[in-house]
Amino acid sequence: MLASGGPDTAQGMAFLSRNFVLLWQGQLVSQLGNQAFFIASAYFVLDATGSSTVVAGVMMASTLPLVLIGPFGGVVADRWPRRSILIVTDALRGAAMGALALLILRGTDPSHHVEAVIAVALINGVLAALFTPAFQAIIPDVIDIERLPLANSITQFSTHATILAGQAAGGLVYVWWGAGALFLVDALSFAYAAVLTSWIVIRRPVAPAPVAVGSALRAVVAQVRDGVAYLRSRAALRSILLVFLAVNLLFTPVFALLPLYVRDVLGRGPEWYGWLLAASGLGALAGATLAAPVVSRTRATLALAATCVVVIGGGVLTLALAWSVWLSAAAFIAIGAASSLINVAIVTAFQSAAPTALRGRVMSLVVAVSAAAVPVGLGLGGVLGDVWRDSLRLVVGACGALTLALGAAAAALPSAQTSFDVPDDAESVSSPTGPAPGADAG
Repeated sequence: MLASGGPDTAQGMAFLSRNFVLLWQGQLVSQLGNQAFFIASAYFVLDATGSSTVVAGVMMASTLPLVLIGPFGGVVADRWPRRSILIVTDALRGAAMGALALLILRGTDPSHHVEAVIAVALINGVLAALFTPAFQAIIPDVIDIERLPLANSITQFSTHATILAGQAAGGLVYVWWGAGALFLVDALSFAYAAVLTSWIVIRRPVAPAPVAVGSALRAVVAQVRDGVAYLRSRAALRSILLVFLAVNLLFTPVFALLPLYVRDVLGRGPEWYGWLLAASGLGALAGATLAAPVVSRTRATLALAATCVVVIGGGVLTLALAWSVWLSAAAFIAIGAASSLINVAIVTAFQSAAPTALRGRVMSLVVAVSAAAVPVGLGLGGVLGDVWRDSLRLVVGACGALTLALGAAAAALPSAQTSFDVPDDAESVSSPTGPAPGADAG
């Protein structure tokens, strides 16, 4: 494991398998490219239509499939080779982005291509709903179980780093070369990820599940129910998932209210909106840095999650009481750090506890449940901002107080001190060496 200073990437990679390094490098680049897509699609549609409603439609097209299709993506991840799923979904996303880039680079009227951007956003969302459970489920297939905290810490760190870098660089590329160039960058990033993933060797590929009696739809639904039944049978996991859902629901309205908060409460311009988001991102990087040693030494995941929720609630309360933008920035750093740490802890807990044959379905349910709270929380924040615009401090404070109470209640649950046993089929599978790149292991 790493020293207490955090997951220094060069040192950490020396302790991880070649297969994980390939997986991580590919997804690092594709995440960077995907940030370019979000920026390019939002600004392209806004410039072409002037409508924030259409921009919101593009965002919904990218995110709703995670909620609606994500659980079925888990079934796919448990029935077919996960490496193949990653390769195919990355390749298809790259092809869709490439086609859109060529369409935009032709230089015709942008308003003619809005429907194409929305369609590609929807395709990207559907493929992401298939990709995400397979990606989270394959990590324990390529490294030793005891190294999961380190692997998830590195993944979390790189995710937030690419968000910061991608947003900053994407805005500049959009100004300099336009949306077509950004879509092309995204297409190339997915192609790169697909190639690197094809070099991964899975030493214990997923065995196809037996075909259930009845129609294909009933069989898929039955397998989704298997994942739900597993979570319902594990009180500690169920408690963690409910806490994860609740904190997303309570905290997301704050981000919806943030532009109003910056303007009406802090009396600052749009630049401070971006800087507060950047403060949250910096905190998330710090939290990911600490995650590996903290999660590795903590057996009671719910207790750790509850502590992080308390920190988030305290940070939101600080926002409600803040008289200085610098105090608000400090609160966002704390919120980002706690959010990053809780993400690593929860993902590691579910990856470690779920049997290999169910891991895809379990992880897809985690993604779907957590993602489901986001649009509800955003909508709630929008309504609260319109109804109580003159009492934003009170609204933000209420969100903070409820989040703080949630953390305290979670810490008091009987399962808060429960540790998770590694399933019998989760033995060490990684190796520092393997067949040459391109070898097919399934």
